[in-house]
Amino acid sequence: MNENRGEAELIRALRRAADTAPEPDGDLLTAIGGRRRRRVRRRAQSALAVVGVLAVIGGGTAVARSSFSHRGGEGAALTKVTATQPAAGENPTKTEKQKIDIRPAAEVWPSAVSTIPAKAADGWKYRPIAGLSATELLLSAETSFEKAGRLEAYDTVTGKSTVLADMPAPEGVKGYFAQDIEVGAESIAWWGETSHDSDKWADFWVVPRAGGTAKQVGQVTGELADVERIGVTADSVVWSVGGGGIHRIPLNGGTPELIEGTDGLHLLSWPWAVDVAQGREGEDLDKNQTKLVNLATRQTVEVNVPDGTQGLRCGPAWCLGDGVVQRVDGSEHKATPPALYTGGMGTTSLAGGFGFFSVVGRDARGEEIEDGDAPLAAVYDPATGTTGGVGKRDRSGGGSIGTGVSSSPPSVIYWDEDQRQVEECKMVDAASVPRAPGQPTPTGKTKLCATTQKGGGEKFRVVNLLAIPPAE
Repeated sequence: MNENRGEAELIRALRRAADTAPEPDGDLLTAIGGRRRRRVRRRAQSALAVVGVLAVIGGGTAVARSSFSHRGGEGAALTKVTATQPAAGENPTKTEKQKIDIRPAAEVWPSAVSTIPAKAADGWKYRPIAGLSATELLLSAETSFEKAGRLEAYDTVTGKSTVLADMPAPEGVKGYFAQDIEVGAESIAWWGETSHDSDKWADFWVVPRAGGTAKQVGQVTGELADVERIGVTADSVVWSVGGGGIHRIPLNGGTPELIEGTDGLHLLSWPWAVDVAQGREGEDLDKNQTKLVNLATRQTVEVNVPDGTQGLRCGPAWCLGDGVVQRVDGSEHKATPPALYTGGMGTTSLAGGFGFFSVVGRDARGEEIEDGDAPLAAVYDPATGTTGGVGKRDRSGGGSIGTGVSSSPPSVIYWDEDQRQVEECKMVDAASVPRAPGQPTPTGKTKLCATTQKGGGEKFRVVNLLAIPPAE
């Protein structure tokens, strides 16, 4: 491939992605990123994968939403933007760096961190989904990019995996992709959709938690197919839709029905529902959550939202907002540690009330600076104030990390310590680079950079939150 042809293909791929891709989501080990929204129509990311374009968190940078997305973990891709520079006349070498005192998660919670293979024995790629127990992980094995073929349980003590079930595509449906997977007390459920149908369509599957043959529970169309999150009970698959409202369908098949009194509610993790959308396109991220509803007991818990708080999101016990954490009733209100940064995060709330944050270095004035010694991200326990660093920065100061692809708030975080980011830049015609609608056509040359992942692919470092002892 000559240089001109390579440049042209890169530009075409970027333009296709900008034109067709929806809200950012995540992939198997991409950079920390925008809020969750899984749709199969995000196939534009495949075009980016062909040319190896991936935006990442770099050292000394702030983060912004990218314009492409795809199915998978919550760590969505980010673009790079320049961090605040020192004031005119100031010598940046004299700026004192604040020490980021975040110990690795493996030191803070040693029983919760393990190393697992990134591939099955037959070469299928693993994608972590959730914790099954303190010593077991649920993995999907992919036959190709984003194409889940089976579910496996991996024992972190023995290092052995057990096949639980195949994940078949429904007969006669082309371009089918399984989406979110949810672990229930007795069953594992997932939903899927197709990119080959312009009409909204989705189906639901279930398999016993101990393993067996997967069974399609039912199919839905129209607004019911705008699946947001799913859950599974002893007798039903439940799901919320983008416009609000929670539905259910019996495990043995039947007619879907709206759960009474759930208009405007969005599933968090069964049995809990909330009154804010969960990563919807166009969602007002500054909007505060005001209540939780237990769908099993019909109990409503009001959230005490302090004045001036923005973006408060709550689980049954803890709430996380823009730089703050508190109990649902407003007690124990406190600021999160200054090195923890919420902007651009794909997932702020994790299972068990833990918070998930990117980590930024700051100088004595509080301005962001590059800190290659800091972990890429951190898990924060609001009950104890304990923080554990996760992910590994490479020499560029960037890196990649993923969270499990469960429908409920993730219970696993994972990364590839042998993977590194490599940025390659070239000068291209400015008019050929994708730009926002309405912007004038630029002239001259501009620098176009692509960040690709190199190395790795053999093993993952995994944090299983189910293995962290609960705070007393």
